Amino acid sequence: MSFEMCHYSIMPLGVGNKWLNRDVREIHPTKARLTEVAASLIDEHGSQGFTVEQLLDTSQISKGSLYHHFEDFHDVIMQAQVMRFARYVDEDIEILTRVLLSSESRDDMLTRLDAVSRATHDPARTSRRGDRVEILAGARHSQRMKEALGPTQAHLTSAIADLVREMQVRHFVTQDLDPNALAVFIQAYSLGLIVNDVSSEQIDLEKWHAMISRMTRGLL
Repeated sequence: MSFEMCHYSIMPLGVGNKWLNRDVREIHPTKARLTEVAASLIDEHGSQGFTVEQLLDTSQISKGSLYHHFEDFHDVIMQAQVMRFARYVDEDIEILTRVLLSSESRDDMLTRLDAVSRATHDPARTSRRGDRVEILAGARHSQRMKEALGPTQAHLTSAIADLVREMQVRHFVTQDLDPNALAVFIQAYSLGLIVNDVSSEQIDLEKWHAMISRMTRGLL
């Protein structure tokens, strides 16, 4: 999802929003600097595309300070990935909150969801889908990564589920759907297009959009 890609005017909700990952930002300045720089280097080179020396040189932080705040270089990478993931989560929550809470009717909500879905599945989002899947996959073989990433992922699912409940209160979404299950489903189909991203024979995205629109209207 992206502010500039959605057809609706979506402004940041601000740090007062209860759903934002404020705790991710409330860390020691030196640790925050190292994590921010590592995240930027990952954006540019990938998670295995730079060394600890490059990180220290770019951040202008000493090796002693790094090992004071982190267990090792892998710990820096892990926490930078969690930070990057948290940013994606905050952006998703902001957009869905603005779009859904401003809906005036069920039809209006569905039209807005169509616009968000198109933005989410735009080819320009391919790298972001890949990033998120890579970060999530990192938790499969690393208990440390799973424990670090788990609260942020749970935060996203909970926030979407809260929005679903609000839409149910307004009678825009059917009452018999479980909000948490629907929240996971929404995330699954949003990321699922990565299967097409890596295919040598890609589907027609207009047919994909039409199917998602038909499916959400039938389900919700």
